[in-house]
Amino acid sequence: MVRAAVQETRGSSARTVMKTEMGTTPGEPMYTITAKGAHDFARNSGNVTAKVGDVAEFEQVLTNDRIYIRGGTGTETMPWSYTDRADAKVQHVLRSPGNDAAHILQQASMSSGYDRFGTETVAGTATTRYSAPLSYKALVFNMAKEARGKSDQLRDMMGGEIPATADVWVDKRKRAVQIRLSLEIPGSVSSTTTLTLTDLGLAVKVTVPTAEGVEESDAISG
Repeated sequence: MVRAAVQETRGSSARTVMKTEMGTTPGEPMYTITAKGAHDFARNSGNVTAKVGDVAEFEQVLTNDRIYIRGGTGTETMPWSYTDRADAKVQHVLRSPGNDAAHILQQASMSSGYDRFGTETVAGTATTRYSAPLSYKALVFNMAKEARGKSDQLRDMMGGEIPATADVWVDKRKRAVQIRLSLEIPGSVSSTTTLTLTDLGLAVKVTVPTAEGVEESDAISG
């Protein structure tokens, strides 16, 4: 039922807020990335404004074939550039490449064995929360070769399992309206991404940057 709710959302559109918190060293501050946007999942397109703490801000446009990006840090900004969407790979565990909300939905749909956790209100909507172990296949989905190697090593160190979790909040219309993927290994690494979806079904307008002056780039990752 939970996977069906995720699939229902994947066939629609939504306004999205995605927040990723990452940490690797005990006692050091977490890195926070916040991405707000609107996605038409059925057409595999969307708009995103992403902020890396108070340091950098980027605009992104996602189409079926490309991810466009512009922005930068402080006074250092870059014009529109793009990468092929198929080349955008996961570089950090539970960090969606190109701030693509569809990637989080896909990971949640790849796990099973969800148990009912309780009822909660999400963005003013009554929901039921479900939780399940995040499968290793979902954890390393679309991951870059180097990052996959590190994840494989971590899995071996953990005795064959990595303690990652998927939580999905389902509304009364049987749609996934929030997803949280989390991993925490005390003294080693932690990563949590929370995707909140509102205004499901509302039309999303995507304006693609004009071809003039847009250069190809390999700098977009996750």
